[in-house]
Amino acid sequence: MSPLSPPITVRGRPPRGVMLDREFFGRPSDEVAADLVGKVLWRSGVGGGRLTEVEAYLPEGDAACHAAKGRTRRNTAMFEGPGRLYVFFSYGMHTMLNLVCDQVSVGSAVLVRAFEPLGDSSMLRANRTGRLPRPGASDGGPAVAKPDGPWISCGPGRVAQALAISLDMSGMSLGEESGVVVLDDGCRPEVGRTTRIGISQGESLPLRYYMVGNDYVSHTGRTIGGDRA
Repeated sequence: MSPLSPPITVRGRPPRGVMLDREFFGRPSDEVAADLVGKVLWRSGVGGGRLTEVEAYLPEGDAACHAAKGRTRRNTAMFEGPGRLYVFFSYGMHTMLNLVCDQVSVGSAVLVRAFEPLGDSSMLRANRTGRLPRPGASDGGPAVAKPDGPWISCGPGRVAQALAISLDMSGMSLGEESGVVVLDDGCRPEVGRTTRIGISQGESLPLRYYMVGNDYVSHTGRTIGGDRA
C-alpha cells in the first residue's frame, strides 16, 4: 500500500477511556514512552488496539533522533509541540507513526512499534491485505481468513499500514484533526525496557519499552543487564 493511500473506513467506535491530552505528551519522550505502554491507540472509523511496544527518541545525546541535526522540512512536525503526529517514510518502504512529545521547538517523539488489536479488526486486516471485508463477514480478506496475530500490527511499518496512516497526516494533532487518539482505560501492565531496534546510531540507549509477556512485541533488543528481550 502506498504511503499516500487514503484510509479505508468502516463502522466502529473507540473503546472507553480518557483521551490523553497535550499535557501528557508535553514531557520528555522517554517518560512518555514508558507511560504509553498499555494505553489504547485508536483511529476513528478504522480501529486500533493496546500499545505493546514503543521507542523514545531524545532531542539531545541521541544521534538516532531525526531532530538531532536540527529542524528540516521532513521533521518539522517534531518541533511544533506535543500531542501531534510525526509521520515519515523509512527506507523507501514503510510509513512510520510517531507521537510528538516535550515542548514547542524541542524535537522529541515516540515511535509506535506495535499494538494488540481490540474489538473489530476487520479494517486493520483490510488495510494490511488490501482486501475489503466481505458483506456480513468479520474478517478482511480471502475466503479462509488468516487468524488475528502479530502479522496485523507488530512492527512499525505494519502499525501505520493497519491504521492507514499517510504522510500527509504528519503535523496533525491527536483528536478531531487526525482522527487518531490515545486513550487511558486503566490498564497498567508490567513494562520492560531494552535498547532500540534497527538503528545504527544511539543503539546502546535503553529507550525501547514493551509490555512484558505480550506476543505483540519484537523479541529482540538488549536489556539494561545485557540480556535479550
